[in-house]
Parts: sequence; structure tokens; C-alpha cells
Amino acid sequence: MQDQSLISELFASFREVNQSFYHSMQRAGQHLGVTPIQLLVMKSLRSKPQMSLSELADCLFVGPSTASGIVERMVKAKLVSRERPENDRRSISLRLTPEGEDLWVKIDERRKIMLEPLNELDEQDLNELLRIHGRIVQILHKAREEHKDE
Repeated sequence: MQDQSLISELFASFREVNQSFYHSMQRAGQHLGVTPIQLLVMKSLRSKPQMSLSELADCLFVGPSTASGIVERMVKAKLVSRERPENDRRSISLRLTPEGEDLWVKIDERRKIMLEPLNELDEQDLNELLRIHGRIVQILHKAREEHKDE
């Protein structure tokens, strides 16, 4: 078993990196009135238009009711639209409105500029980091599945 202090350091490191990304996202959207979670919704819907609410909740790592509340506020702000597909009248698909698309483009440009300093990391280090992150996620998902009934 690993030294628990190393595991604690790893956890603290992830938290610090996560906070740094969160603050960058917050600054990227703040001047345009978009929260970090709304930015993630926009990014998700931009990459997969006509996403269902449950798919969006999975992408955001939140429950359906939380995702629904976020979407509701974005619909009221005219950034997201809800549509009923003709082939399945019981489901709802989400997509960015033209206003949401325009806002995403502005915010994404700012976000890219703010994250540009990360280009100082070389490609080999980034690939290794992504590989390790993927492995950590696999291990934690496996552990969650093994203990889901507890």
C-alpha cells in the first residue's frame, strides 16, 4: 500500500490544479455574465448539439435535477434551447441558441488566451500526465463499482 501522506499530497495537488482551472474559467466568463458551470454546459453542447439532459448531467458530473436547474437559467437567458425530437416526443434535446453560440465564441477565445501559459509544458509531459490521470480515473471508477452497494 502506498504511503498515505503521498496519497494525501496527490489529492491536495489535484484540488489545487482544479481550483486554478476553475478560477481561469471564472475569469474567462465573468465579464460576460457566465459562470464556470454554464461555460461547461456551453462547451458540452457545442461539442454535441442535441444532447439530452441526462447526457449533459453525466458530462458535468452532476445529478439530473442540478443539470435541469442550470439549463433552466440558461434557457431564461436565451443561451440554450430545449427541443422535442420528432422521433421521440417524450425526450428533450438541448442545444445552444445563436446567442449562446456567439457568446461561446467570445468566451472560448478569452479562455484559450488565459490557458496559453500551459503551452510551456512539453508534449511528452502532457501525454504522461493524461495517461496517469486516465489510470487514476479507472482505479477510482473500479473501486466505486465494487463498493456501490455499501
